[in-house]
Amino acid sequence: MATRLQAAIAAAMLAIGSNTFGEPSRSVLPIPQPPFDGVIKDLVSQSTPAMPYQPVRAPAGAPNLFVFMADDVGFSMSSAFGGPVPTPNFDQLAAAGQRYNRFHTTAICSPSRAALLTGRNHHHVGQGFLADLPGDYPGYDDHFPPSTATIAQTLRLNGYNTAMFGKHHNVPPSELTAAGPFDMWPTGLGFEYFFGFVSGDMHQWQPNLVRGITLLPDADGPLQLLDRRLADDAITWLHNQKAAAPDKPFFIYYAPGSLHAPHQAPADYIARFKGKFDQGWDKMREETYRRQLASGIIPAGTKLTPRPDEIPAWSSLSPAQRAYAERSMELAAAMLTYQDEQLGRVLNELARMGLRDNTLIIAVQGDNGASAEVGPDGSINEIGKLSNGIKEDDAWRAANIDKLGGPETYETYPAGWAWAMDTPLRWTKQYASMLGGIRNGMIMSWPGHVAHPNGICAQFGHLIDIAPTLLDAAHLPAPEVVNGAKQEPYDGESLLPSLTACEPDKPRTQYFEMVGKVGLYRNGWFLSGDDGRTPWQQTPPPAFNPAAPTWALYDLRADFSQSDDVSAAHPDQIASMLSAWHELAVRYNVLPIDHRFSVGRGRNNFSTAKQFDYWGGDISIPAVRGPLFIGRSFTMDAALRLDNAHASGAIFAIGSRFGGWSFYLDRGRPSLTYALSTRPEDITRVSARQAMPAGPGKLRLKFNTQGMGQGADVQIERDGVVIASGHIPRTFIIASGAGEMLDIGRDTGVPVTEYRTPHGRIEGDVEHVSLSFESPPQAPH
Repeated sequence: MATRLQAAIAAAMLAIGSNTFGEPSRSVLPIPQPPFDGVIKDLVSQSTPAMPYQPVRAPAGAPNLFVFMADDVGFSMSSAFGGPVPTPNFDQLAAAGQRYNRFHTTAICSPSRAALLTGRNHHHVGQGFLADLPGDYPGYDDHFPPSTATIAQTLRLNGYNTAMFGKHHNVPPSELTAAGPFDMWPTGLGFEYFFGFVSGDMHQWQPNLVRGITLLPDADGPLQLLDRRLADDAITWLHNQKAAAPDKPFFIYYAPGSLHAPHQAPADYIARFKGKFDQGWDKMREETYRRQLASGIIPAGTKLTPRPDEIPAWSSLSPAQRAYAERSMELAAAMLTYQDEQLGRVLNELARMGLRDNTLIIAVQGDNGASAEVGPDGSINEIGKLSNGIKEDDAWRAANIDKLGGPETYETYPAGWAWAMDTPLRWTKQYASMLGGIRNGMIMSWPGHVAHPNGICAQFGHLIDIAPTLLDAAHLPAPEVVNGAKQEPYDGESLLPSLTACEPDKPRTQYFEMVGKVGLYRNGWFLSGDDGRTPWQQTPPPAFNPAAPTWALYDLRADFSQSDDVSAAHPDQIASMLSAWHELAVRYNVLPIDHRFSVGRGRNNFSTAKQFDYWGGDISIPAVRGPLFIGRSFTMDAALRLDNAHASGAIFAIGSRFGGWSFYLDRGRPSLTYALSTRPEDITRVSARQAMPAGPGKLRLKFNTQGMGQGADVQIERDGVVIASGHIPRTFIIASGAGEMLDIGRDTGVPVTEYRTPHGRIEGDVEHVSLSFESPPQAPH
């Protein structure tokens, strides 16, 4: 019996390690256990056991897989691609691997991440635009179909451990709360472990972070930058994974939120770059261009495309504007250097643990081009400027120069720097019609598998190629069925063969579309259709006719930077590519085209109910899932139980200092702080003179608004008596700070105001908060 059992175990383990039982490939997932082939009698002594349960194993020799993707890093920002910012760890990775100078993204965040995770075009998996604004058409509903399993799901079901660290911007707002569903969260998409944030951007010093599906409490003690916390957590996970299963390969997806706004970095890192960008963006772009030519990042003969008219010349800036712009770029450079250093810590740990030689690393430097979204002036409050139209003059920006990089600003640089960080290409993030929006540097490194280390490959690549590449490296087929759902083929293809034989002329067709800006790459030609909308505008200019767009044509085989429109000489090529683009648009659910970059194009995510009840002082929900406050008057009743007569802390808080309000106690005195922005004139404080006694008590806040974005009168009452009142000159549209919360009994993440207790935790308890709205909601435009 023992011999038979041992033979059965050996055969089954061999089958699990290389293939499914009795099948030629791992085409159906999950891989089933073998049928029971023992004998069952009344007694154990009369029975014959089968082999014990065996977990699925990855194919023999399957490598570890590590995918890195940065945020808003342009094609030419890093020194690895000729840029002005030293990134020694990226440089080292490139020296041992291969750089790709014709690798492409989708021009904006959520769609790029969807393409990477699924191996399919972003409209194909319902993420044609930002996850924050889902639409009512198949290409925009923000849900991956079951027929497009992620690379994490496929690898996990094939015996890999899977973990994700950093930014996940693929969850519809309606599914961001503790009530779920969690299908679109990392743990619902195949990652066994997740540590990071689930939103478009995050304050780097005071982030709201999630482990798994659980919101973590704010960290006590000195503030620590998010990039370091991500690296620390990834290293800890590696230690524990290898301690528990040293022979089990892992897949790590590491996606920090830097260089997305807010740009934040330690002061000593910023100081390293003092004076390094005084020459301005025009000169910087020329310097980068020369480095790229000299190093072969771009081919000889590449032209440096001119500055768009919408971006001012550096020479036209005033001294105050230059001073702010210089510091803003010093800060951005510091942030990228810090990101590089933290990634280096993780890579060094892989090497120290003896894992580096058997780990394929793919590093994508940006999910789109560098961001010009706040316009030519830059901003110290990006969310406030974009969402609430906060105006900043030169004097206000200059007054905050010494705060840049710290927790008190939500900074991003002027559009001129974004344009310079995409050298030599045209335009920036959001432009699916211009290479500056869709071309990003990529590095693949795998010791012993790169034919020409430190080489540069000009083969076309796209984020949809990442998943097929990983499966190719793991000797795994694309699955045909996952969890009972028949799978659609990958839209991408493996780039693994390019490590040994790069094919610059390999035939390839790929469409692009983002907010009406469109492109089509086909075998070296690029068709571009642009609507004239800049990244800081909500809609195209009035002269644009969406029914009759203007098309341009570029021969990228001889024109790396998309500098020369050759449409006049090739009308037949344009007609053929237009037809191909429309065919792909229909196939992948790109239609209908919407040129609006605004909340008006998506569904309202806020609740429009008239009554809300919150039971307890331990509640935090995303602000975007709270009540719709826009233009609505309301009454708030709060039942409290205070520890002492001088209790402090938040009763109800929403948003942050960059746009938010808090109803709280200050040494027992009921108070309201309303922050339209961080400017002193935008902050209104109303406070009672008398303190609340210890024990049970009730307060009422009356908020009477004059309309959307208008002023409001507020009253604080106790026992029916008005104890404080005031006027708010202007109300915001959206509480600022992506990932910020609506909190009861505390103020998580970035606070609205300074409290006398850590994180605004109330000294006592908030037993019940009731919100009653008097007016119907007003939707933002």
